[in-house]
Amino acid sequence: MKLRNYFAALLVSMAILPGSVRAQEVRIDVGDGITVPLKTEGPLKIAFFSEGANNSAMQASIDGATRAATELGWQIDVFDGKFDAVTQLNQLQNALTRGYDAWVLKAVEGNTMCEIATKDAPAKGIVVVISVLSICGRGANEGEALWSPGTLAYVGGAETPKAFFQVLDRMGRENPGPQKLGVITGPELNPITKNHEAALRMFEAKYPDVEVVAVARTDYSTPSALEKAAPMVQANPDITLYYTAFSNLAKGLVPVLEQAGLIDKAKIYDNGATAWAAGAIMEGAVKLSSANRLGSNAYNAVMAIDRARKGENLPRAIGDLGEPLVDGTPPTDPYLIDSANVASYQPEVE
Repeated sequence: MKLRNYFAALLVSMAILPGSVRAQEVRIDVGDGITVPLKTEGPLKIAFFSEGANNSAMQASIDGATRAATELGWQIDVFDGKFDAVTQLNQLQNALTRGYDAWVLKAVEGNTMCEIATKDAPAKGIVVVISVLSICGRGANEGEALWSPGTLAYVGGAETPKAFFQVLDRMGRENPGPQKLGVITGPELNPITKNHEAALRMFEAKYPDVEVVAVARTDYSTPSALEKAAPMVQANPDITLYYTAFSNLAKGLVPVLEQAGLIDKAKIYDNGATAWAAGAIMEGAVKLSSANRLGSNAYNAVMAIDRARKGENLPRAIGDLGEPLVDGTPPTDPYLIDSANVASYQPEVE
């Protein structure tokens, strides 16, 4: 399918402030005929809304956004959504009247945050960038279809169903024949969790010999994974394959398997490729993990705001490393980390 390019049209205007002080601003086209003013001089005040802050992935995102804001000399306020949609929505509503120039939003739940991010914020003169977790029912889309009109851009692409399916497809190809699969994933309403589930449905359709025998939900933290993995392993000692939605979950699973004497009888296919996962791949405890570059993602989400106010034409969908996101190509290179390339891989998440 021919790729359609959406670019943010930038309309520069001059506004006269009291006292005859001239301040330059740029009007950002965010789609649906909406333009949002953004000053082109001086520091901006921005808000970074994280879906949570209780694990290394969330901290990598917060660190990346903070690093970009510091480099630019901007004020940044970080909000912890605590994986609760109501909590995050209240944070967004309060932020509408706190003088922010721009937001970077990692949504707890995409539909709940849709109207406030695409309509209310632009109406208040706030430029919004969506990071990792797509909103407005677009979480299962790919490429530029991840962008929601009303926002400047979407930054991500490594957490879509097709991206996650790459891990599962490798697992299926490397383990032919009947297998028993245990899945450790995240909160039910989280858009990333939903994309893992969509990828699993694709996997089950392609590899019907693999039976999913157990699914455990966590909050994506290692303590939660430890708690949920123990009964799963105890009840299903014959599981041959495990799929973990993030490396923190594999980190909780591995010691449970080791204690049960099953670490050499099951293979773990993971997502995140954290520093811990890279070490586990080298040691043979984890077979493969997909690269998660959340630090770069958040950094480039903030930088997209600066690029726009400087007059750069931005694609509507941007990859974690700041380049245009193209459907059908790996979201980052390399994306799948295994024993063949782990030595040269640089993790962004601890």
